[in-house]
Amino acid sequence: MPLFPLLSYAFAASFTPGPNNLMALDGARRVGFQSMRPFVVGVAAGCFGVILLSGLLNLMLYRWLPGIRIGMGVLGTAYMLWLAFKILASTGAAGQEEVRRVYSLRAGFLLQFVNPKLLMYGITAVSTFVMPYNPSWPDLLGVSLLLGAVALASSGSWALFGALFQPWLIQHERSFNIVMALLLAYSAAAVWL
Repeated sequence: MPLFPLLSYAFAASFTPGPNNLMALDGARRVGFQSMRPFVVGVAAGCFGVILLSGLLNLMLYRWLPGIRIGMGVLGTAYMLWLAFKILASTGAAGQEEVRRVYSLRAGFLLQFVNPKLLMYGITAVSTFVMPYNPSWPDLLGVSLLLGAVALASSGSWALFGALFQPWLIQHERSFNIVMALLLAYSAAAVWL
């Protein structure tokens, strides 16, 4: 299995803006880096789960359920548009408890299973960098752990950015919310382009 090309693909795909990173940035801006740790860990755990499932189900999905790609795309698009609306409609007055619930470990984990960017990333990574090389259980587990660690670094970096620039982001909250909502809407549309 070619490790360097896999890591290059993983870093390029993981550190670009997407639902995970935008939410980590927004959440850290609202509640700080420490409070976002559960969400970031949830993102990494969900990424691990999706990649592992991609390895196990990669071939079956397209043979048995050819429409799954469209269904997951519709579900993921709807979820990202809902998130974009929530960010756009946010007044910044949400209570800390509500924000912590939205950016919880569970939310970060579950987001991965409807995140079309991650689903396509997982299927592509496994089908391109693992399956052609006689994969074994240890290979699939190792790649899943590796890509989960990359997701942890990626979302953690975006959350750190949100926390570091928190005063500036709060001062320009309305503009920031519009930009974040538009980026999420673009992420939703990019699934279909």
